[in-house]
Amino acid sequence: MERFSKQDVLMTAAGSGDATNADLSGINLSNTELVGVRFNGSNLSGANLSGANLSGATFLNCALSGINLGSANCTGASFRGADLTKADLTFSVLTGADLTAAVLRNADMTNARTTAACFEQADLTEANLQMTDGGMTRFRGARMARANFRGASMIAADLSACDLSRAKLYGTDLSAANLRGATLEGADILDATFIAADLTEVNLISARVRRADMTRAQLSGLKYDDSLQETIARYDRKK
Repeated sequence: MERFSKQDVLMTAAGSGDATNADLSGINLSNTELVGVRFNGSNLSGANLSGANLSGATFLNCALSGINLGSANCTGASFRGADLTKADLTFSVLTGADLTAAVLRNADMTNARTTAACFEQADLTEANLQMTDGGMTRFRGARMARANFRGASMIAADLSACDLSRAKLYGTDLSAANLRGATLEGADILDATFIAADLTEVNLISARVRRADMTRAQLSGLKYDDSLQETIARYDRKK
């Protein structure tokens, strides 16, 4: 794996755009223009790309653990299969980005914008998604146990078949979201909104649900403890 300097990367960005299989660990590329650059297979662990313009860039199967992508523009970028463990994605723009099967364990996505991005089959265990704008984001089948969704907007997001066990959903807006078959076992749900959401066959066993709005939600096959019976009956039109 060839070691690249910052100058090498900037020259590549202005030329071939090919920075594949390069050693860029710990490099400082903050506030640089790297539109469409191909980093596939490269090692950017601990690198600083905060504020960089990474629109359309590709990071397929990259090592990105501990990377700083704070306030970076990652619109339409691809991180399929990349390892973003403990990555800083605060205030980043991930609109339309592809993070299919990426690893984002303990990643910080506070105030990130993920509209129409894809996180299907990704690992977001213990990730911080506070105040994330995730409208229409696709998380189908993602592992999100113990993730923090405080104040996040997940309107019309696809969270079907996701593992959200012991997740924190404080003030989270899941209006019109698809949670069909998701596991929220042991989740802490407070002041969350599920208006017109699909909660078919969702597992709420041992979940703490307080002041949640399930108006017009689909509740068929919902699994829950007796302590939630009164709350569910209030919204279940079939009862």
